[in-house]
Amino acid sequence: MQIRISKIEKLWFLIAIVALFAAVIFSIVVSNNDALWGEVGLSKWMHDKTPTPIDFLGDVLDPVITDVGAPLLFLFLLLACYHSWGRLPTIGLAMAGSMTALTRISDIVERPAPNHDFLYKTGIYHFGDGGYPSGHIVYAIMIFGMIAYLSNANSALRKRRAIQFSMLALIFLNIWTRISELHHWPGDVLGGILISTPALLLTIWIYGRLPRIMLKSPKLHRFVFPDA
Repeated sequence: MQIRISKIEKLWFLIAIVALFAAVIFSIVVSNNDALWGEVGLSKWMHDKTPTPIDFLGDVLDPVITDVGAPLLFLFLLLACYHSWGRLPTIGLAMAGSMTALTRISDIVERPAPNHDFLYKTGIYHFGDGGYPSGHIVYAIMIFGMIAYLSNANSALRKRRAIQFSMLALIFLNIWTRISELHHWPGDVLGGILISTPALLLTIWIYGRLPRIMLKSPKLHRFVFPDA
């Protein structure tokens, strides 16, 4: 089976490779166990300037994407995806979910969480409080990003726009409040973005080829495409 790569996919590959390379370099830089240039000032500014409603939404969303809440949310989203879009998109979302295993590397660099004194306290780290990269960001980009992508081919224009806006808003809310509420230093959040971006693009690329791959197994193809 010959696999053809379109121009847009070539661009995605380029973005994925650049992000992956940047993630490796950035992870090495962060591992120096000190605050990066600008992190303290940016954290203080975001903490002081963030409107109260944004902080409230962050407080609501935070427990949903924890070790307990995240699997329950994912299960709910899988069921909603299956009910609304069918089997193939559900498989795609499940693939994205498997990539959230990247959250398990959230201790690749044991960075302490920020504090209200905005001091980087070297050597003070507790699991689930800080750490590089941010697991919340990896989860948000993989799951909400995949839902936004799947809506392209499975929803009417108005509904698609609403879904994509909602998913992007959730991603941005996570990115912002992980810093503004002093859960992570900005570098932890940027690391989560760099690590999850190539993983999401790879998932999307594989998903687009699933129908042709499944042709090799007629039973599996009939199961996923019962009306074919």
